Amino acid sequence: MKIGVVGNGMIVERFLKDAAELDSVEIPSLCIREQSRSKGEALAQTFGIPQVQTDYPAFLAQKEIDAVYLGISNHVHYPYAKAALEAGKHVICEKPFTVHAAEAKELAQIARDNGLFLWEAFKIPYSPVYQAIQKNLPGVGQVKLVQCNYSRTSSRYGQYKEGRILPAFDPKTAGGCLYDINLYNLHFVTGLFGKPERVTYHANKGYNGIDTSGVGILQYDGFYAVCSGAKDSGSPCGAVIQGEDGYIQADGPVSSAKKAWLMKGQTKTCLAEFEDNGQLTEEIAEFERQFRERDFDSCYRMLAHSLMMTEVVDEALASAGLL
Repeated sequence: MKIGVVGNGMIVERFLKDAAELDSVEIPSLCIREQSRSKGEALAQTFGIPQVQTDYPAFLAQKEIDAVYLGISNHVHYPYAKAALEAGKHVICEKPFTVHAAEAKELAQIARDNGLFLWEAFKIPYSPVYQAIQKNLPGVGQVKLVQCNYSRTSSRYGQYKEGRILPAFDPKTAGGCLYDINLYNLHFVTGLFGKPERVTYHANKGYNGIDTSGVGILQYDGFYAVCSGAKDSGSPCGAVIQGEDGYIQADGPVSSAKKAWLMKGQTKTCLAEFEDNGQLTEEIAEFERQFRERDFDSCYRMLAHSLMMTEVVDEALASAGLL
């Protein structure tokens, strides 16, 4: 599978590093902005990428590219993904899939109409820890409460407090906590339990109106899920699913949980352990498998989840006056 990569940030470097470990994946070209050419060329040299482009249409015209990976600012996911699909390229788009649900639905329709793969790149479904939680969920009995917390002070928060607004805290680029760190919690909960009946989001807003931290409350039939996220402060991260017969606990952020265990009475059972160091290898390998086997069913199942998630985020942001 030959993937053209767009962007030069930290997530792109991680993608390039992990893609290099897979013999079945090649990166023939990197597309960056003209002002980032020097960084792009350095990345190309490090990872053995033959070509660096600064013109996106010319990049998309390259016949040797099967798929495009988008590791760019949130607010341009939609136009870049649409252009790639219209050029006949399969698309891997970093989370959040799009800023608004209507954009995601349009992209999905273009992909389906043209027989193209369209993936949102988020790690959770491919984690052995998440898969073990999903498999053992009936062990807790009737679910009564779900709690998720992912709180980590952003490396850009100090600059934000000083008045320098970078994309991570800029409403114009769809920054903020819900589109970033708390989105993992929402993916985790909706992946296990589906679309909630109702969503509300209670945001701590910064001086420019961005949500620097917040709590999402997802209402299901018989229980609530509380999703806490913060980019302005830190605390121990993890998730707990409480039921009438026991509980499951995940240690660490749900996007990179290293361990999960089930507690029933006085019996504690380890469900899975996984040394997650932020790698994207598992999800890239799955995208390559689906592409090689033409497994559109698996792709479109995950796409349906991504579309549902954009609706959940729209509802959450609207409830907080942030949409």
